[in-house]
Amino acid sequence: LGRDVFYNHMNSATAALDDPIGRILPYIRVGTCILSFMVITMSAGLTWTISKIPLMFMPFCVLALASAGWSDEPKQTLSNGLMVTAMWLALPPIIHRIGLVQAMRSSLILISVVVIISAALAILVPSVGTHTGTEFVQMVHAGRWRGIFAHKNGLGPWAAYGSIFLFTHSKFCGGWQVYWWVARACALMCLFFSGSATSLALTAFILGVWSGFMLLRHQRLSIVLTLGVFIGIFGIFVLIFFQDFIFGLLQRDSNLTGRTEIWGIADGFIAQRPWFGSGYQTLGGPEFLNQLLLYFLQPIPGPESGYYCLLMELGIFGIAFLFIPFWASIKNGMEWLKYVKIEDRASIEFFLTMQLATLVLAISESNALVSTGFDGVLAFTSMFALLTTPKSPDKNLKGEFRLAEYQTKR
Repeated sequence: LGRDVFYNHMNSATAALDDPIGRILPYIRVGTCILSFMVITMSAGLTWTISKIPLMFMPFCVLALASAGWSDEPKQTLSNGLMVTAMWLALPPIIHRIGLVQAMRSSLILISVVVIISAALAILVPSVGTHTGTEFVQMVHAGRWRGIFAHKNGLGPWAAYGSIFLFTHSKFCGGWQVYWWVARACALMCLFFSGSATSLALTAFILGVWSGFMLLRHQRLSIVLTLGVFIGIFGIFVLIFFQDFIFGLLQRDSNLTGRTEIWGIADGFIAQRPWFGSGYQTLGGPEFLNQLLLYFLQPIPGPESGYYCLLMELGIFGIAFLFIPFWASIKNGMEWLKYVKIEDRASIEFFLTMQLATLVLAISESNALVSTGFDGVLAFTSMFALLTTPKSPDKNLKGEFRLAEYQTKR
């Protein structure tokens, strides 16, 4: 986070050649994970640490590493595979050790810091915090906020999360209320001035999911799901018949700013390697990226969809190996809701909403399902947080207790 404050790869056509931060960043990431794993092991013991690593995610890591064998860029693919594997080994034990509530607090503090610094940069140093119109790509976004990121679509999701969660969940963090009001104001400004249509839709979705969880505290799940299905059908109906009007309000066109054309090109490459893809985090492979460059006359970083990106990189097996643990974590979180006290419930609701929001964001953003993407770090944290929570107790169990206490007894 924030590397583009010091080096913005969108300002240069030779980004791959003169990126000193990019060259050492993989080593810093893996080194941090190794150090974290060692600290947890010395604190809790090797047996305990290993027992908290979710084996359900191991097939994805194995496939990501193995994909270096058929990738056109094996060194990059192997590096990316090692990174996601290191996160898998380090992050779940840390979350389990500190507990869900503290993991939620840490995430909220991170979101608040991101939006505050981004807003400050956009206002005080616009040559860094906004699109200047002189970048190598994306010149049409001149004047829109990008904060500490290379692109406005990097800032937008963080602003969307902050615009909801900093109002609904910051009360669990304590601290100065002035700070949290500043963070909320910065989140709203970043959301508005980034001009990310995807993030506006994401904010509405998050608000709807959070409202559903509030309703679920007093109503049965069947009632909430029925209501959600009707609202979803109504939303699809409105989108189908009023899409031109809606996209016009957002100053976008119905082809999602060229994304549908990109997806059409991606379909042909997926058909060539449907099962195992072209290599983990290669953004579809150099041949695909070069074809986008020739077609659109500007470099485009990937297929502009997390689903397409994952399907092109790791194929059908990659999709399955990621979404099986993804959905398992959502199921486990939902089953825990009725057993825990308010702080733990709020943290579970936070991570569940984050995961569901990721599914929406991944429709039109490549980084949503990337472990080191702009906002992928929050998505993977949420998945690991719920995946490492113990399996929910039997439905006949009565009473409330804290998850930390339950984990200790286990």
